[in-house]
Amino acid sequence: MFHKVYVNNPWVIYFLLGLLISLGHAPTSAWPASIVGLAVFFALRAKVDKPLKLCFKDGWWLGFGYFLGTLNWIIEPFLIDIVAHGWMAPFAVVFMSAGLAIFWGMGLAFGSILGGKLGFVIGLGIFEFARGFLFTGFPWGLLAYIWVDTPIAQLAGYIGAYGLTVLTFGISAVLAHIFFSPQKVIYFGVFALSASSLWIWNSVTLESSVPSANAKIVRVVQPNAPQDKKFDPRFAMDYFKQMVEFSRQKPKPDLIVWPETALPIAYNYAEDLIDQIEKAVQDVPVLLGALRIQEKKLYNSLIFIDPDDGATVVYDKHHLVPFGEYLPFEDLLFDLGLGFTSELFGTGFEAGDGTTILDIPNFGRIVPLICYEAVFPRHVSVSTERPDIILQVTNDAWFGSFSGPHQHLAQAQMRSIEQGLPFVRVANTGISGLINPSGQLVKKMGLGQAGYIDVEVPNAKSPTLYSRFGNWTVLFLLIGMGICHLIFRFRH
Repeated sequence: MFHKVYVNNPWVIYFLLGLLISLGHAPTSAWPASIVGLAVFFALRAKVDKPLKLCFKDGWWLGFGYFLGTLNWIIEPFLIDIVAHGWMAPFAVVFMSAGLAIFWGMGLAFGSILGGKLGFVIGLGIFEFARGFLFTGFPWGLLAYIWVDTPIAQLAGYIGAYGLTVLTFGISAVLAHIFFSPQKVIYFGVFALSASSLWIWNSVTLESSVPSANAKIVRVVQPNAPQDKKFDPRFAMDYFKQMVEFSRQKPKPDLIVWPETALPIAYNYAEDLIDQIEKAVQDVPVLLGALRIQEKKLYNSLIFIDPDDGATVVYDKHHLVPFGEYLPFEDLLFDLGLGFTSELFGTGFEAGDGTTILDIPNFGRIVPLICYEAVFPRHVSVSTERPDIILQVTNDAWFGSFSGPHQHLAQAQMRSIEQGLPFVRVANTGISGLINPSGQLVKKMGLGQAGYIDVEVPNAKSPTLYSRFGNWTVLFLLIGMGICHLIFRFRH
């Protein structure tokens, strides 16, 4: 039966394998399913020599299933106002998955030119790396994230999420190769021993969170404001007053952080609200997210309330969400008479200047990230000086309560591992908390809860290889694989 379906309609099998691979991501986190799915795919493709066009088609169907399963949360923003936008939800997730699947199709096609399973690994690895940069990049759902709660994730400190994604393709290809080997029992034993040794070594070297005696305390405030009520005048001030009350509680922390767009009105008109916050917290500094208007342009900003100097804008989000905060090619669409699309999609935001480090008096150096920016490894790498912590403020109410918030958290955990830095995450509806430099979520407030937690920030690790050299480590990995591939091709 399987053979008949595969011969007549191989795309059905590849699509289903893509769905299986997607189960490795949160919230299911079934990483063995991803490895098995990929290994089966590599095994099915091992003995098949196809034209370039069909190789692209095979990779596209695999990617389409994978991204459709991984990015199911994309329907959630369209359900906030289901009457106006609900009809677009299925189109959004299908078109997004279909577009991203092109990278897997091109990866497999390029790999077929190189030849062999290692060629496929290199091709898919190159195009997954490219996915993080082309058209502003969208590296959500990299295969590396299936390992985030396992010791294997610690390899990201050396080769980053992109490199670990390449390695994941490689592990699956090795398993597929072993399946066809006459000495499969011996090879599988060697593979299992090597994998177990790596797992154990990473487990032993995994650092637990041990705050120092003078650890700074950060109060993480989570209001749990549903997106449809967040800026509604009937409810918005209730959430604001709730956050003020959470912030005034004792004992006092060293820093209080509110989530993205925490103020119910634009910062320009919130002087009275800022005064209320200052009176409540007294001499404790506060960082909070807010919308602000400057020269008729809208910014998604981070505001710092200093006990001595008052409130100032310290950071503007610079990596905006396409079709969420700006409309790509908006001027062209208006020229073509398609300006109505700005009403269907989010638009109107202006990008900030870029990644920066905030030096908070009596606290330390912070790399600030607003929501979507934490998805990009490059936005955490700041070459000027090493920060003490990474801070993300976000509004995950847009992502619903199933897969989106959990996957967003997993990517934050990977940023900690890559940099060897503690990560404080402050989300409107959750999941908020502290991630230690080894990527472990050591204290959290779950989804759908309102309240606050005080977290003790541990010391950073020594700079990781990835924090020193960034994506050069990924390029060296791909080059090394390419050299090995050439050697194998010349030998055979």
